[in-house]
Amino acid sequence: MKKIPIIIDCDPGVDDSYAIALANSHPEFEIIALTAVEGNVPAVLTRHNCLCLDETFDIGAKVAYGATVPLVRPYFREESATHGEGGVGGIQFPAPAKQPEEKAAWDVIYEEAVKHNGELVLFAVGPLTNIATALRKYPDLPEYLKKFVIMGGGTFGNVTATGAKAEFNIWVDPTAAKEVFEKLEVYMVGLNATHAAAVEEKDFDAMLELTAKGNNKESAFLNKLTAFSKENSFGRGEDNNVIHDALAVAAEIDPEIVKFEKYYVWVEDREIENVGETVIDFKGENGKEPNCWVAMDVNQPKFVQLMKDMCKYYAEK
Repeated sequence: MKKIPIIIDCDPGVDDSYAIALANSHPEFEIIALTAVEGNVPAVLTRHNCLCLDETFDIGAKVAYGATVPLVRPYFREESATHGEGGVGGIQFPAPAKQPEEKAAWDVIYEEAVKHNGELVLFAVGPLTNIATALRKYPDLPEYLKKFVIMGGGTFGNVTATGAKAEFNIWVDPTAAKEVFEKLEVYMVGLNATHAAAVEEKDFDAMLELTAKGNNKESAFLNKLTAFSKENSFGRGEDNNVIHDALAVAAEIDPEIVKFEKYYVWVEDREIENVGETVIDFKGENGKEPNCWVAMDVNQPKFVQLMKDMCKYYAEK
């Protein structure tokens, strides 16, 4: 069976780690590259985590380093409180033996897209700096992509500085996001979708039970990651946990999990109250052609079952 080549541009990150694990468990995907960008935690950590995740899951992908700062705006926040020390739930990896590619992330993305000639699915589950840089350097990149899927944006936000109108990944580099939305057809899995797919405590318990049965490094890692996710939400009195980035991957694995509707979407990149907002023209008032497939409906039980199936896959390896 010919596999679908994919690249995951990411800023690992707890939910990035789930997304990578999920993609790697899908028999129809071949992860050909992981490209790191600054985001959830500083670039030195996202780069390290990409190398370590590749080794943990025996992916054998290229790992390429990308942007360390946004295109224009200063970056002044990181999410270690959400993602734990080191960015991946406080989990300490062995020192990686793997070396990164000499070429930058945007060069690897373009070269692999050309090499696979329209078959490559590109996921971006962090800020869009690497993607915008690739488009600036290689304007013909869209011709070589089969599909471009992001976790970001949505119908509401989670950055309080913007009145919760902007989602974190878009807000970190709104200039990059604005350029990407103008140049690529985007499948946007935003917060309205990821929150609708929130995972309950009983489901984390089931994931913990499954990964505890495994006798390999993959299961051991997922067990620790799941334990962190459970404690980091339910231990704080919350009633669910949102695994944002994994839903973007799940949407491509099973089309029944996420339903998309096409609208014109633009990104506010001016330094005003709603900077980083993905503004969705639901009524067609702008008179512009729809450019973005917006995730609007989610089958939460199917998503949760997919996450459990992933845990079972690694446990039985």
